[in-house]
Amino acid sequence: MKRRYILSLAACVVFLGFCTFLNAQEVKPAKVLNFTRSQGYEHEPAKLLDDGTTGSGQILKTYFADKKIELVETQDGGVFDGDISQYDAFIFYTSGNLLDAGGSKNDKAKPMPADGLKKLIAAVQAGKGFVAIHSSTDSHCGGALKADDGADLYTRFVGARFTGHGDQQDATLTVVEPAMFPFLKAAGKAITTKDEWYAMNQFNKDLHVLLIQETEGMRGNDYNRPPFPATWIRKEGNGRVAYTSFGHDNRYFKENEKRIGDLIEWAVGRFEADTTPNIDKVTPGSGQMRNP
Repeated sequence: MKRRYILSLAACVVFLGFCTFLNAQEVKPAKVLNFTRSQGYEHEPAKLLDDGTTGSGQILKTYFADKKIELVETQDGGVFDGDISQYDAFIFYTSGNLLDAGGSKNDKAKPMPADGLKKLIAAVQAGKGFVAIHSSTDSHCGGALKADDGADLYTRFVGARFTGHGDQQDATLTVVEPAMFPFLKAAGKAITTKDEWYAMNQFNKDLHVLLIQETEGMRGNDYNRPPFPATWIRKEGNGRVAYTSFGHDNRYFKENEKRIGDLIEWAVGRFEADTTPNIDKVTPGSGQMRNP
């Protein structure tokens, strides 16, 4: 009887140890760099506050407090010339020319060196994650760095280029099935909410679209076109790239913290998702800027 008890106890210990191991695998700590330098228009979530944080950083730090994701903030693009191997992913809430020294909004906001941008892209290609938010499609490298086909290197990296926007308004985003992200599964077939909706062009053909911007009924000439991608993911070598147009100001950023947070958790490898290109299938008119 005693021997049976000891064997049962040992089995329980092994089982609990195995469960602990699985749990540890699920919540592997991650370190993420939030880069918020604005060379163009400075959005509220990217604005440097007196305590050295930003609105986006405060919201994400609170959201990730119990998820073992450490957030480091900076507006100094020189960080990309240093050791970036310590980061599992990078968040960009940026605007304007990433390489241009002019136009910074404060003395801490500094441009990326060209080699720093190349290092970032190489790090992602080697397996890191990258999440671009809202005005990050209004970022570029001013033609100084080009992809093999002549496209702006950063534009090709993030997946599209900003063209304009109308007034802040309610709009509907269609969820592309099958829904792979937790926030999409909870949303059902569509999300209707208010934000400042970016219109874009120069879409990569390798995008896996998650949310489609439905343009019918929207106010403004920027939306006088067929539906186009609003949130997507793509592979960059062995790395993961995501973009979402959510988050114009702190209120909208906070309302979308779960949606943005899911993209970041995917970028650091917390869960898998299909990245097979689907842009031509789900938004066949995305390259058309005006309806006939």
